[in-house]
Amino acid sequence: MLRGQVVGITFKGYSSAVHFERFTELFRIRGAVVPLDEALALICHFADEDVDPHMVIAELDQLASTMSATNAVDLIAELFGPSGFTGNSFEYDDPSNSLMHQVITRRLGIPITLCALAIEVGRRVDIDIVGIGMPGHFLCRTASQAEHQFFDPFHSPRPLSAQQCKMLYENLTQIDNWSAEFLEPSSSRLMVIRVLSNLKSIYRRRSDSSNLRWVMRLRSVIPEIAASETVEFAQLMRGSN
Repeated sequence: MLRGQVVGITFKGYSSAVHFERFTELFRIRGAVVPLDEALALICHFADEDVDPHMVIAELDQLASTMSATNAVDLIAELFGPSGFTGNSFEYDDPSNSLMHQVITRRLGIPITLCALAIEVGRRVDIDIVGIGMPGHFLCRTASQAEHQFFDPFHSPRPLSAQQCKMLYENLTQIDNWSAEFLEPSSSRLMVIRVLSNLKSIYRRRSDSSNLRWVMRLRSVIPEIAASETVEFAQLMRGSN
């Protein structure tokens, strides 16, 4: 149950109000780069007001400090190999899979949060990894090599070629419309929006209006999507009064 429930246009509690202001600041300018770790940590706080976003970032720091890898292949193997993080295929729609503090604690996640984990741990140890928002699934890849190596940490730590990514897409979607654009990098900003989209879908399916309100409130300050959801957000807020 959400502790920092939306009331009017603010959140209860001084800390939640401060964190909401920070989230708004990060997304105020359309298209601006946002720090992925901080934005995801702030989302954790709105899901549970007891969670300190700074502690979520500290947990990522601590995890990175345990890594010995010096390249992307070894880092992914270290993070997602035996006894490491893995995809939660049994409870895919559990909202905990979209909340970074829960991902770190449970060592379970969905494709986008596992990739975000790899990106942020990699950044801390000077290994550049970028997110790939392939339709229907989320991947990551090396950022700088001429021959990119792709990864699907939800299923396996093994590196993939572009052709194997194509085969994965066709197996998952059963659609024959592949485009090389599906393997273009996703910005951190788009990754956060996609995480909020996942949470929105989950809470709507569960008819969980309390949690849906804070998700929609965060989405309402993101210029790229706010205008299209104005009516939906207003209806939710009227329902909370």
